[in-house]
Amino acid sequence: MDTRKKVGKEAVRTALQALGEGGKEISYRLVYEALGLESEAEQAVVRSRISDMTRHGEVKRTRTGCVIYDFKHRPREGKSYGTLWRFVRKAKSGWTISDCALMTRISYTQAMRYCNWLEEEGFVERTGRDSRNATTWRATAKADRTPETPYPPLRETDPFARERAAAATIARLMLCADPYAKKTAQNITEACRVLLARFDKESVTENENEEEVC
Repeated sequence: MDTRKKVGKEAVRTALQALGEGGKEISYRLVYEALGLESEAEQAVVRSRISDMTRHGEVKRTRTGCVIYDFKHRPREGKSYGTLWRFVRKAKSGWTISDCALMTRISYTQAMRYCNWLEEEGFVERTGRDSRNATTWRATAKADRTPETPYPPLRETDPFARERAAAATIARLMLCADPYAKKTAQNITEACRVLLARFDKESVTENENEEEVC
């Protein structure tokens, strides 16, 4: 499998969000551990992903090999949506997704997803099909009244992302690290605290609810 496909940007983002909760500094090593990556090739992809996020402002570098995640940043290519929106508003009725992707130089997949969302929100509507049987579109009056680019809602982060990262860290350390090493013990203990903070609390709440019902 291609290494870049195996270490996807979303996986790296999820790890950063889980490890960086509360503005904590995150080292590359922590990300490697959370994702269970041992090969240099895989770790190099992580560094490349983080560097790309840094250029876009999603991640801020604090020192060599360490970053913090900016949870206020919109993890999207903002300019792409602006470009697509300008096309949608200015194009003559009867354009297709292929026309949109070609004229904006943005991937067909992203153009299709954005247009489908715009349709749900009432900004565009389908007008029929062209000679190639491709769906044709046009902007609605609502789009004409909206000069500012509308953005799709951000996808919700995994509510168990931090716990998944902690569990992955425990599994990797138990299988690959020296369990007698002080550093290993500290990392496992910290990961266990993350799991206990979530599940022990929920267990207590559940028991309390059961007692109230009784």
